[in-house]
Amino acid sequence: MFFIQTLQVNAEPSKVMSLNFDDSASIVYINIDEPADATRRELKFSRLDNPNRIYFDIDNSVLIGDKQQLVFDKSSIKEIRLSQFTTNPDVVRAVITFEEDFDTSKVKLYSVNGNIIVKTSNIKISNDYFNPIYDENAASLPYSSIVANAQVIQKIPINNDVNASPAVMKDIQEAFANSTLNNSDGKTYDSTVSIDLSSDLKLRTKYYINGYYLKNGGLLVSGLGQMTATKMFYLDSPKRVVIDLPNTFVDKKIRNTELKLCPDGSCKDTARIGQFEYNKARVVVTSDNAAKYIPVYAADAQSMLFINADKLKHTDLVSNVSNINKAFIRKIDSKTNELIFSFTSPVVHSILRNDNSLSIYMFNVKSYNEPDLIKTFNNTYYKPFVLSLLPQIGVRGVMPLNKNDVVRIEQSADGKALKIVITQGVKEPSEIAAEKAAKKSPSKDKIVLDPGHGGTDYGAIREGINEKDITLDISQRVASILKSKGYKVALTRTDDTYVSLDDRVKFSENETPEIFVSIHVNSAVATEPKGIETHYYHDYSKELANVIHRHLAKDINTKDRGLVKSKFYVINHTTVPAVLIETGFLSNPDERAELVSDSRKQKTAKAIAEGIIEYIKENSK
Repeated sequence: MFFIQTLQVNAEPSKVMSLNFDDSASIVYINIDEPADATRRELKFSRLDNPNRIYFDIDNSVLIGDKQQLVFDKSSIKEIRLSQFTTNPDVVRAVITFEEDFDTSKVKLYSVNGNIIVKTSNIKISNDYFNPIYDENAASLPYSSIVANAQVIQKIPINNDVNASPAVMKDIQEAFANSTLNNSDGKTYDSTVSIDLSSDLKLRTKYYINGYYLKNGGLLVSGLGQMTATKMFYLDSPKRVVIDLPNTFVDKKIRNTELKLCPDGSCKDTARIGQFEYNKARVVVTSDNAAKYIPVYAADAQSMLFINADKLKHTDLVSNVSNINKAFIRKIDSKTNELIFSFTSPVVHSILRNDNSLSIYMFNVKSYNEPDLIKTFNNTYYKPFVLSLLPQIGVRGVMPLNKNDVVRIEQSADGKALKIVITQGVKEPSEIAAEKAAKKSPSKDKIVLDPGHGGTDYGAIREGINEKDITLDISQRVASILKSKGYKVALTRTDDTYVSLDDRVKFSENETPEIFVSIHVNSAVATEPKGIETHYYHDYSKELANVIHRHLAKDINTKDRGLVKSKFYVINHTTVPAVLIETGFLSNPDERAELVSDSRKQKTAKAIAEGIIEYIKENSK
């Protein structure tokens, strides 16, 4: 028998979240969410024979989800299993099985921040522990094809359930017992499961919706178990957006209740949660702005916020900050590939799928290592997967897809990993034609110029002088010079109108230029700062930034503030080389007088145009 120190002995049970594997360090760790009042205590390990294994119990703890298991190839460890050993008291048991001739004293066990680490050499994993959270092929989900009167659907031992009280479990059991469920086809289905709280419960579903909340104009759906969603779709007359949750049962008390999403009367949007089929829930939002609604999934996969994206303040979703730690790509077969992102903390995310693309928003992710990810994606099916930073915090990943591609997304039980599985479908003729047309992009010798701000967005203002007017003037001068040299130019705005950041990016993507150049005027609280800056974000934009800035520094008599790597929205969301130029400081009285002069504007425009021309010529060789 041997020992390890870990956190324990507290009134509130610890949550054993998941088994995780890190191939770079050859370790397996058991992730444990400890309550704040946890204290330290001693864990005892025991060794057993036939087979050669050790086990240890984690007292006062509950296992989130089903039993968990990792199986290894060509390793001293053959298997690690986690299970809820007992309730009342709550005990989770971990069992590690080794090769028969392996000396278990060679295994190193650590406790780090309450998490248990198992380390050995040459670990090679053969299966992962993930739960489906999004699947476009509902027929492939567990239990979805069970006949209506089947008796054994899913067993949950009542003395082993750690997510629900006996009263809740009785409510679930009664919901299935001797009841009839109305369905969209007008038929009814009898459910004749006997109630016996002393034995296993036989449930049809993996998720039980037992509550909802109205939050910031959105609908928060909550429940027990593991939520899985399918692709959203839209209906007319009236306009509404629909999302189905397979393998889900809705508490009768909340079914089909019309919920007003704006009790203050600021909108007329309503929502309903219904039992669409005997094992499928349907959430419907009726709204003139139905197309703007998005689902936001909690890191524990037990709740979903359905909300108008315009009302979503994603910084409110960030209770913990995470980073993308690593990405793995695996080829399953000739048509199926999977991409796994691992994170430093659980991730709050949204999944949006249309006929042409897949978008994944990771709202609390702060950063990622772009060179490492580019290297990972190179020469793989996932190479078109583009990551970009959101304003303030968050990351968006976008990948072009064909209409018939099938997407499945799975999440680790601790919320620290997402697996994106894509099975290629048969391309339709229109998609093949669109791909051929897209091959002519980017448009040779075409530049998109982006005059900063405009309309109701004045930008910096000093002494009645507006940034938006200077940026438009300089941009039009740059366009005139480029056009006189035979280049094609498109401006995101040509007059004093408001254009959103997202619309500027969409404009550029539709124009498919060689480069994107955004023109701004700087400002500070103090009056002393002055000079020019050139900002870029993606590494492939740095050369463009260098060339343009060199011309600006040579031609403009002001302080050279250099290149800056920044996450301005328009330069980190565009997929072509993109820069943002700060042409001077409006807050500096002397430089402000120069910035409004024709001489300074023309010198600035000439320098930017000459930098663009040099860059395009050098990259066309």
